[in-house]
Amino acid sequence: MVTVLGETIVIAPTTRNEGHGKLVLEVDDGGIVTRGNFLSIVTVRGFEKFLVGRAMEFAPVATSRFCGLCPPTHATASSEAIERSIGLNPPKDGLLLRELCNIGNHLHDHPLQQVLILPDFVKDVEKSKEALIRIQKMRRIGQYICGVTGGEAIHSPYIRIGGMYTNISEAARNKLIELLGEFRKYHDVQRKFMEDAFAASDVPKDLGVIDVDMMATDLIYGRSDVYEKEYYPYYSEMLPANYYGKQIGVEACTIIPMIKGKIIDVGPKARLSKFRGYKEKGSMAINRARLEEISIRIDRGLEILKQLDTRAKTLNKPTSYGTGRLGIGVNEAPRGTNVHMVRVDDGRITYYRALPATAWNIPVIGKATEGSHYKWAQWVMRSYDPCISCATHMLVVNDGKVIEERWMSPGGVP
Repeated sequence: MVTVLGETIVIAPTTRNEGHGKLVLEVDDGGIVTRGNFLSIVTVRGFEKFLVGRAMEFAPVATSRFCGLCPPTHATASSEAIERSIGLNPPKDGLLLRELCNIGNHLHDHPLQQVLILPDFVKDVEKSKEALIRIQKMRRIGQYICGVTGGEAIHSPYIRIGGMYTNISEAARNKLIELLGEFRKYHDVQRKFMEDAFAASDVPKDLGVIDVDMMATDLIYGRSDVYEKEYYPYYSEMLPANYYGKQIGVEACTIIPMIKGKIIDVGPKARLSKFRGYKEKGSMAINRARLEEISIRIDRGLEILKQLDTRAKTLNKPTSYGTGRLGIGVNEAPRGTNVHMVRVDDGRITYYRALPATAWNIPVIGKATEGSHYKWAQWVMRSYDPCISCATHMLVVNDGKVIEERWMSPGGVP
């Protein structure tokens, strides 16, 4: 619903995205956004709080329930954070299987964004139906990959601390190679279809172009060591009331994570920019980058299946159960850099934090609406494909009552 309040446009809830979001846009007389605010209005679930005191094995299971779109990335980041806290290295083939499971999730999730943006770009009903059939065939293959490698198509219980619960068979390997070839055929047709639709649209060329730094740790899978070295020392966070202003921020349900005191852009465009020299900017650049990422992941999936030793060990058991050291686990989720942080002492979680991709992008989305007419604001939002539930875990103020008070270190970790 769009509400006009003087010089402010309020769009709530936003449509064709996961979770409940709200755009509060200050506009000039011509309807051009002069200040854009995008915020989560999803109810806080408190995952990070109820993990404290639990056995460490519970964390990958629980965090994969952040939402149903990208469970493997949370189980993976959580497992790796715990492994780095307790000093455990998974076997090589276990890591290959983890990556393949996450690739399956990308191949399921990236095409879903095309479903959400299809009405923005394609008005022909029959062509839309044909596209949806292709998209659903691709998504089924992505889910199948997750099911075979991760044990289930959604929550992937085979992703364990120490690697993967079990290897796949030779027959499964051959089947996945066959399915990735089938996926490529659908994607080649669908990519051209979407690129033609993008080219024919009347989207302003400068839509969503902003001067914001980008963050990515890897082209495909994610590197915890890169985040820990290049980004974590410069991490800080701001409460929503301080970022948006008290009038707007009191309703927001996520912290504002920053690098070097600034908001930062994550996702397909950021990954391609850092690792492939991608130069395009703006909302349409994100849509196109997502198409390119699908092609890259097909290639990498086939490469993994050729490298994988299906007779090799995929899981190492812990020899230590932690002494409270901070472990940081990072996975490149479909929407961008997903960070989990944990302290484990004697097998129990004493501290847990998660910074999913959309947590980084929520303030960026608002910024990216600025300079364009407010009618394009949801187009900008959908290009980021925000997974708002993933990003929503922390609440400090509710109905004016302080329910949590804490001091933050420069790294945001007590």
